[in-house]
Amino acid sequence: MSTAICSCGAAPAGGGPSATTVHVQPTVSAATVPHEWPDMPLWAYGISAAPHPGDKPKPQGPRGRSFDPTIDRKEQLRPLHLDGSPRSYSLYDLSDWGNPADWFPNEHPPLPRVVQHGPARLGAQTCACAYCHKTTGGGRPDNAPVAGLPVDYFLRQLEDFRSGRRVSADPRKSNTRTMIQLAQAMSEDEKRAAANYYAGQTGGPHVRVIETDRAPPAHLEGNRFVASGSERTEPLHDQILEVAGDPKQSEKLDNPHFGYIAYVPSGSVARGKRLVTSGTTGGTPADAVTQACGSCHGAQLRGLGDAPPIAGRSPSYLVRQLYDFKTGARNGAGAAGMKPVAAKLTTAQMTDIASYLATLPRADIDAH
Repeated sequence: MSTAICSCGAAPAGGGPSATTVHVQPTVSAATVPHEWPDMPLWAYGISAAPHPGDKPKPQGPRGRSFDPTIDRKEQLRPLHLDGSPRSYSLYDLSDWGNPADWFPNEHPPLPRVVQHGPARLGAQTCACAYCHKTTGGGRPDNAPVAGLPVDYFLRQLEDFRSGRRVSADPRKSNTRTMIQLAQAMSEDEKRAAANYYAGQTGGPHVRVIETDRAPPAHLEGNRFVASGSERTEPLHDQILEVAGDPKQSEKLDNPHFGYIAYVPSGSVARGKRLVTSGTTGGTPADAVTQACGSCHGAQLRGLGDAPPIAGRSPSYLVRQLYDFKTGARNGAGAAGMKPVAAKLTTAQMTDIASYLATLPRADIDAH
């Protein structure tokens, strides 16, 4: 699939980098990448070329409000509105990492300070939880959906980031470095406040899955794909294209009422269901390549104990995590049970698993 790629970053609105066009192979064979990253699903990480030993992330920034040099300043200061919202923000406002937009404050409990403004210890260099993960906890394809996570699991992930036991298989992934900095700066009270808040959130709209052989053309803004058109003209091959259903609402305005579409390979949902439910590719023990997911994540895959829910989550995120477990990039205390699950999986099988899981209803669907 041809894409347009730009430099690393994760800003959802004003101040983001501009895109430049390159051609990307949909998959990269193990022979063309360092042995540390065989069969790497580049698309899941939002990158165009495999990493090399010694690669490091570029700092994300600036953290405060900033002007985008490609847009007229008066346009960036113009108040913007959403239907049903009592608030207005400008593009300049939307660029503020330490004070993200909260368009619908009546739809959630009061935001804890750390969710709204980030760890106090970082001062002007802070980044609010909600800037990347949204007030709903739904996140975006290039980061994590954190809504509905068990509190103990959430706290364990922060500790793994803080201690360096959770990194990314792509050493250039800038928002992983940001998470490490935030986790190291957060107080115990801030960690628990964020965990308790997001445990009660729904995540916003469910990802819409479309099985297809072709997908719309797309380009990368930061590490996130944005559709360049609506016609399905590009071969999908063995990857997933996860894009905003309405780029203006999701990417420019950061409207939490709009979600994402995942274009997944034809046949991947059925193949993924077989792997998720039985751990096999053909239905017999001899075909086993992994373990059935329900034993740890619950019969409906909506979480069990402090094991997180995996039903209805971003497929790009799920593939990244499976690959991170396989490579050892995720190496915390809770990773021990996932390493054998991912050890034998190919990238294509991870794609199938994520495609199927993304179709499943989340726990909040029944309650809302």
